[in-house]
Amino acid sequence: MLGTYLAAAGSSVLKRIRSAPAVPLAQVAGPDSPRRTKTVTADPQTVAEFCRAVGEPVRSTVPVTWLHTQGFGASLSLLSAPDFPAPALGMVHVANSLTQLRPVHVGDTVTAAVWIDQIRTHPKGTEVVVAAAFDVDGLRCVDERSHYLAKGVEVDGATPHTAGERTPFEAPDATMTWKLTPRTADVYARVSGDVNPIHLNGLAAKAFGFPGRIVHGMYTAARALATVQVRTDSFSWDVEFATPVVLPATVSVRVAHDGAQTSVDVWNPRDGRPHMLSSVRTENGRQ
Repeated sequence: MLGTYLAAAGSSVLKRIRSAPAVPLAQVAGPDSPRRTKTVTADPQTVAEFCRAVGEPVRSTVPVTWLHTQGFGASLSLLSAPDFPAPALGMVHVANSLTQLRPVHVGDTVTAAVWIDQIRTHPKGTEVVVAAAFDVDGLRCVDERSHYLAKGVEVDGATPHTAGERTPFEAPDATMTWKLTPRTADVYARVSGDVNPIHLNGLAAKAFGFPGRIVHGMYTAARALATVQVRTDSFSWDVEFATPVVLPATVSVRVAHDGAQTSVDVWNPRDGRPHMLSSVRTENGRQ
């Protein structure tokens, strides 16, 4: 995926020098916009390595967070297209929502389709919603929406949208702590293919305004979902990203069950600021 990142970097630099050509937004976002498809087999060893990296037990089913990594390169390619109206690099991953309708099994051949679902206004710039659908033998297994914020970027014709308020957070008593090191990011980059330099190189991270290397937000999310140990065939999962985790770090974690919903929150134990808030919902309350 390094080549995809290099292409995205080049495209982003050009767009900051001169704006992307103005095209109707329906050509780059919405149901009739371009789609990228990828067919991949859920290889047992590859899936097992991913599971071990994020703390998932190795089972006969595939974590939805592994599926996310299979669509990520296609989404980056779409965001880097010459006619896409915002630079891809510098976008901030702010939220994810996902529904599993049926599980994907190890050994299945998965078809991933990725497209830009919406480009909409945001008080801090422009929000881009990337959709991904994962099918096996023509049956939909997982639907996903990834939300990105292009700070300070305004796009003519963006769909008017009122951004929801951030979920209020007051640090509770932790049920566990995680110790995260630079190796955490190295391993996740290898098993996910996400080699964004802000996770792997301190100088690159500082160039984007971070004090040092930061862990992948989707690593934190994947580890949180692994903690829930969902065993039902269908569930929904929502994630809200807040502040990045600068490596190395020790973070506080709280797992709380409330009927059919389980929440996993991750925060900085020194100042109480949240890193990630998430919730998993099942129909019958069983995890």
